Amino acid sequence: MDISKRSVRKIAFLTIFALACFGFLWESPNDAISRRASVTDDQYRQNAGYLSDPLKEKDTAVYWHIPKSSGSTMKIYYGCIGLTLATQSGTTAGHEHDKTLQVWERTAPGGATFKFVNVDTSIMQGIFRAKKIGLAESGLADVVFSPFPPIATAMFTPSHQARFFALFRHPVERAVSLFYYHQVATWERNDYTYRPELVGMTIEEWLTKSSIAAEMKNPYMRSLLHKQRFNDDDLEKAKDILRTKFLVGLTTKMEESVDRFDKYFGWYDNAKRSQCQRRT
Repeated sequence: MDISKRSVRKIAFLTIFALACFGFLWESPNDAISRRASVTDDQYRQNAGYLSDPLKEKDTAVYWHIPKSSGSTMKIYYGCIGLTLATQSGTTAGHEHDKTLQVWERTAPGGATFKFVNVDTSIMQGIFRAKKIGLAESGLADVVFSPFPPIATAMFTPSHQARFFALFRHPVERAVSLFYYHQVATWERNDYTYRPELVGMTIEEWLTKSSIAAEMKNPYMRSLLHKQRFNDDDLEKAKDILRTKFLVGLTTKMEESVDRFDKYFGWYDNAKRSQCQRRT
């Protein structure tokens, strides 16, 4: 596909936060100890565990699903190894009307069985419902997937904390992938992901739209802090939260990243790992 240098520069500029963060993404959890006091947001500080603290039995892994950054692959992989997931799939097959928490199973093409908690943590109202019916306290989900980390922390408490992890993709590659995904994603359940009006539009035309420029500006910070306008203090705050609260991998180092996640959360010895890695 042909993408002009001007478009590449514009995407890179609008997503500069991600590039600024890449320098510290691969430090070890213990490197975060000296910076833990700099996290000032109460919800992150109280309801999300520090990387430097030992994982507790009541903690729950929470995957920050950044669009077009291999999140769907991670769902398939962790479902494949037998973990119970909290995703948008949890309220399909009639489970959106369930009054109490439960785990249900779905057989995928090929015969593989996936387990879901009957909540949808991909949307805000689903997160609020999950909190109301006690998802964190139930311990039913092995991994919660959500694109809204600060909202997701509301589901947790200081005694039942979230343990965040995420994969980051180069912002230029992510933006280009998102542009083409918008045009074909008829299966998405929200109105803002599938955009048939983009069919036939060039990426240059897409980027010149003021609404799109706003959408592409610092998407990581908007998601991480749940706000639209930022200053220098917000940038430092976001970097501190990532350093101390998020176990991070890179899509360019998928095998190494998944190994890192699995070792941290105690999934590395799962007998299905090798088989599921080959499948995904």
